[in-house]
Amino acid sequence: MKKIVLLYLLFSFGIFAQETDVKKQQKIDSLLNVVKTTRIDSVKIRSLIKLEYCYRFTDFQKGLDYAHEALQLSKKIKWTKGLTICYNNIGNSYLDRGKHSEALDYYLKSLEYSENLLNFRHITLMNISNIYLREGNFSLAQKYIDESYKIAVKANDIETLAYCYYQMGLIARDQNKKKQAKDFFEKSLKIFKERKDVFQIAELTNFLAEVTPDYKLKLDYLLESKSIWDSIAPDYVSAVNNSIILSTAYLELYKDDGLRKKFSRKAKSELLSDAEKMLKKAVDYSKLSDTRQNLMDAYGRLSDLYALKNQPNEAHLYLVKHYNLRDSIFSQESKNKIAKLESQKEIELRDKEIQLNKLMLETKEKQKWFYIGGIFLLATIGVLLFYQSSNRRKTNEKLKVLNSDLDQANKTKTRFFSILNHDLRAPVSNLIHFLHLQKENPELLNEEIKKRLENKTITGAENLLTSMEDLLLWSKGQMENFMPQPKKLSIAKLFEDTEKHFSSEEKTIIVFENPSNIELISDENYLKTIIRNLTGNAIKALEKTTNPTIVWKAWKENEKIYLSVSDNGPGINQDQFKALYDDKEVIGIKSGLGLHLIRDLAKSINCEISVTSEPTQGTIFTLKFDQ
Repeated sequence: MKKIVLLYLLFSFGIFAQETDVKKQQKIDSLLNVVKTTRIDSVKIRSLIKLEYCYRFTDFQKGLDYAHEALQLSKKIKWTKGLTICYNNIGNSYLDRGKHSEALDYYLKSLEYSENLLNFRHITLMNISNIYLREGNFSLAQKYIDESYKIAVKANDIETLAYCYYQMGLIARDQNKKKQAKDFFEKSLKIFKERKDVFQIAELTNFLAEVTPDYKLKLDYLLESKSIWDSIAPDYVSAVNNSIILSTAYLELYKDDGLRKKFSRKAKSELLSDAEKMLKKAVDYSKLSDTRQNLMDAYGRLSDLYALKNQPNEAHLYLVKHYNLRDSIFSQESKNKIAKLESQKEIELRDKEIQLNKLMLETKEKQKWFYIGGIFLLATIGVLLFYQSSNRRKTNEKLKVLNSDLDQANKTKTRFFSILNHDLRAPVSNLIHFLHLQKENPELLNEEIKKRLENKTITGAENLLTSMEDLLLWSKGQMENFMPQPKKLSIAKLFEDTEKHFSSEEKTIIVFENPSNIELISDENYLKTIIRNLTGNAIKALEKTTNPTIVWKAWKENEKIYLSVSDNGPGINQDQFKALYDDKEVIGIKSGLGLHLIRDLAKSINCEISVTSEPTQGTIFTLKFDQ
């Protein structure tokens, strides 16, 4: 039954082609009787559809009237399947006559009703593909046949796949992809041969003749197709098309004696005569069925034929007819109509989507209010419980934050006092010791010793003040309320300030090397504090070293600026540098304050600090800046 439906819609004329005129008339009379005696239902509509097929190629207008009557009855009883078939069949009638825009209009309407009728939908999709193929719009032709192919694959519908291969072959053929077209046609032909469908075999052998490179095989295909058509329907659209293609082949043989002698036994005059007869019949059949596509092609071949016969007047006459008909079929107006229909279809689909979305929103809105009424009491209770729980949670979070802040404050305080105890106790103790000595035992001090101790005490007090300033600066940074202020600095001035700060140092030699007079961008106070602490630490490390020497260097390498301080002291184990890298470590080399200060201030000014130290080889601290 499915096979009958496919042929019925796509190539319906074939089911009547093998019947005699008497049998056809009997069938028409029987259908008319059903139409007159049957009430409005699907049986009457099906009879009208069959009547349209009977008259499609003999009386186009009468066939179209029956199709429209079937369409109106389908609308009246709201029969979706009837609407799908009627719109498709009316589109077929217009397509056979080269009225592409009218055909596309009806095909698109058929698609609107076939969303749940995939057995019919794929047929309309193929028909639309055929329109765009004739118009030379290969992308849209491929788009619609691909959609039809997907339906066939999903349903495992072998016969529909055969029709899809058929159409894909035509698309490839018209793009001059002959090998690809041949493959598609052969796949389709194999299926139809298995089903012994002579109608489709005749169609496909005709098309295979157009794409085969073997000239003898081409003629064999054309003659095989003509033999089938002559026996079942010599006046059918595809039969006429076969005659036009075969006549074209005869004209080629007429013009090429080499081909003629190799592939045909016909004389040149016989070839020309046979071609003329076939083309004249093609014109007559095309006029009777109002098939303008075939008529246009027949006129073109007749023009070529009369040119070969040296009859220029007739050649010109048919050439004019060919172009006039071509202009009417493929006019710009027709192309515009097709483009408009396609755009209109897309707009209608979008409108339907908008309406569907609107309906869904309205439904959801109603459901929303229904649910709101149902859960109102539960929501009220839930809100109260949530409010109580939320307040408890917020209180707990506040307590947790306060406890965390308090814990951090305690840790900072502990660290701060540890540093105070370690770094400030010794200098203050030395100062107090000197003052007690001066007060209680002044006789022990002669004038020279007294003056030297006074100078040393003053220097120590000044350094103590500087250390306190550094400590306050560090603690201010720890409170996160102090930000560095970068600006362009002269390394030479920094070294000069350091030299002045440690001018009271008698034992240790401090050397400054800055041959390139380098400048960098950083915070002056932060960097001064780092340099002072590193220098102070180095002096303390050299207390027991002979000829103690400290060297500060500045240089530029690979777009980076480096400062280093090295000493010739005994060197120190790496574990004693933990305060530089570990925030929790308090005790450093000999001044916890120095290492913590260096670590925190260097991090604030984006300075990378590293240290190397080996026993008896001294220690080197290196500062690296990105510029």
